[in-house]
Amino acid sequence: MSSEEDVASEVQALLSEKLFVTVESYETDLLATGILDSLTLVQLLVHLEERFALRVAVEDLEIEDLRSIHTIARLVARQKRACAAVSMQGVGAD
Repeated sequence: MSSEEDVASEVQALLSEKLFVTVESYETDLLATGILDSLTLVQLLVHLEERFALRVAVEDLEIEDLRSIHTIARLVARQKRACAAVSMQGVGAD
């Protein structure tokens, strides 16, 4: 599994490649600076799901999860762990 720094780097690249947004620091507040608005947040979630092969339930999201590249990387890592745990539960189910 990728480290959180690797995921953060991928998130930064995704923002640049897909949303045409340059973010210099992983700690930049994407919401307070206006880098992300409601439309770009939805687009970002779609791209995160595609890039990291995960499903993010909107009802499980907290706005703080999307505040910076670091918090997004933590969200991705948490979602990947949850997916892995579900997959592992199904392994011995037969």
